[in-house]
Amino acid sequence: MRQASSIKDIYNIFDPQTYLEKDTKDYYVDIYKDFTDDLNDRLELSDSEETIFIAGQSGNGKSSALQLFSSNYPDLTKKYDIKVLNARDVFDRKDIDVADILLMIAFVIVEDIPKLKKEFIDVLEDMRKKKLEELEEVTEKTTDQLITEHNQSNSGFKIDLGILKIGLDFKDTFKIDNQNKKIIRELVKLKKKDFLDKINEIISKYKREILKSEKRLLLIIDDIEKIKESDHIFTDEINTILQIKCSKIITMPIHLKRSSTFAGYDAKEISFKLKTKEGQLIPQNIKKLTDIISARLEDNSLIDQDAQELIAINSGGNLRQLIKIVKESALKAYRNKSETISLYDVKNAILEMKRDYSSASVEMKEFLEYIKEHKNPKDYEPESIKKLRTATNESLIFAYYNGEIWYDLNPIITTE
Repeated sequence: MRQASSIKDIYNIFDPQTYLEKDTKDYYVDIYKDFTDDLNDRLELSDSEETIFIAGQSGNGKSSALQLFSSNYPDLTKKYDIKVLNARDVFDRKDIDVADILLMIAFVIVEDIPKLKKEFIDVLEDMRKKKLEELEEVTEKTTDQLITEHNQSNSGFKIDLGILKIGLDFKDTFKIDNQNKKIIRELVKLKKKDFLDKINEIISKYKREILKSEKRLLLIIDDIEKIKESDHIFTDEINTILQIKCSKIITMPIHLKRSSTFAGYDAKEISFKLKTKEGQLIPQNIKKLTDIISARLEDNSLIDQDAQELIAINSGGNLRQLIKIVKESALKAYRNKSETISLYDVKNAILEMKRDYSSASVEMKEFLEYIKEHKNPKDYEPESIKKLRTATNESLIFAYYNGEIWYDLNPIITTE
């Protein structure tokens, strides 16, 4: 994989919007080895189709760890056929429904098997036709009655799903086609139990005909928690997803970890801290973050050592923020006509990033001050959960784990 050999390369290679995959594996520094070793061992030992929840904050590196899970543990692929559903790749980031998730779970499993893919599309087409037949039975009624009783006109269901049969990418089509999305959601909601049964039938065929009982199916569902207003999926609809008959790893929002919804579930926390709860720096963890920076550099002297350490400390252990600080520092160095990134460039980049947080942090001043002092909210009542969700989603605070979950302010907010 190409490493950065100039300021321009640094600006482009350090991209906070992408997670690492197989073709960028050389950049990967395994800061979560203990966690992924534990995950691997649980799956190796398990004889059942279990679900493991992973609670972590957006940007902490869990997506890259999961993307590379199968390649980092090749022996696991002898036992499991691993499929990954990346929510941010296939769903609208502002709008998600459990119907969307059920649809894409089925599709990512069968998309490379023409026979089963056709069967899946046929299920959708059959649902559409049956709904049309139901509506046609009431054509004797007046239009007003039809709209009143069904809240939908006949024409509203005359959606042509034929486009899905001619080879277009179903995932991309569904993400951008709001009309298709609306109709298919309604169809799935009307017959959710039947649709679940159909999905499980197709999964059973996949296991029987493709895997031939030689492997088990493992589905990794990642990034749903990064979609705006997605909490309802985990609080209201998680039992629907759990009815999918295969082993599952599901990432979830950290602020819901202590909610009653997840009592009794196997939910693991993942975080990377640079300080203890008492505020003492952890030098070996700072070194791991500077190693992440170095892994993308052809020449480590492109970023001064003291600059790398300041980047690591101000990342708060959040890898997306780490990468963003490097990128913004490269921009400062470029404007200064410099061929390397200095401590001065990093300090300026951090101060500019602080301004981006200023209005949001002022709005939550009292809550943030309480977190800074107590490392946790006052309670986990709905109002506190709401504030915790906002603060973690907007990276005003970072979540950590050390036998218990605790929180601290994003270091950039407190930068002078």
